[in-house]
Amino acid sequence: MKRNTCSACQFPLNTCVCSYIGPMIENAIDIIVMQHPSEVKVAKNTAKLLSLQLSNVTIYIGENESDFNALRTRCADQRVALLYPNDQAHTLISNNNGTVKLDAIIVLDGTWKKATKLYQLNQWLHALPSFKFDTCHASEYTIRKSKHKYSLSTLEAAAQFLDIADSCDTSALYQLQAGMVKEQMKLMPADVKARY
Repeated sequence: MKRNTCSACQFPLNTCVCSYIGPMIENAIDIIVMQHPSEVKVAKNTAKLLSLQLSNVTIYIGENESDFNALRTRCADQRVALLYPNDQAHTLISNNNGTVKLDAIIVLDGTWKKATKLYQLNQWLHALPSFKFDTCHASEYTIRKSKHKYSLSTLEAAAQFLDIADSCDTSALYQLQAGMVKEQMKLMPADVKARY
């Protein structure tokens, strides 16, 4: 049986996030989300939140190189980089705002395992310039577990990047994620809630 969803935010009606959506953020650097197919129907998916709050965001769903042909063409025509902590990644310094000159940044959406798989299956990503953070803010995305201490949600990674590279005020993104977490927690049984 299909859950009734809000026509505006596309979340189930009982976890609607419309009341948490703030003013649209006018980001000059486009956020490109490469989303693993396993994330599409996850109720706690933060990539969906980005599309509610950012003026420039595009989501591509897939796993293999052939799934991303349109994105690969776009990368050939624009200044695009990857946000991923590989060995060649340039470090983004938190207080060095607005010094990155890009048209778009790619963020991989999935668990660490799925994001790593996306990176490994798409060798063309290895040829792109890549960036990583000097330090990561503590994640407020408390409803999904990660064994990595400094693991960020897709929303948090995009927000931190835009803070540094695009000089955006991304507070509305964090507020939207906090609202989504609050709505999801309302539905959790006490024993499940205690695990988070």
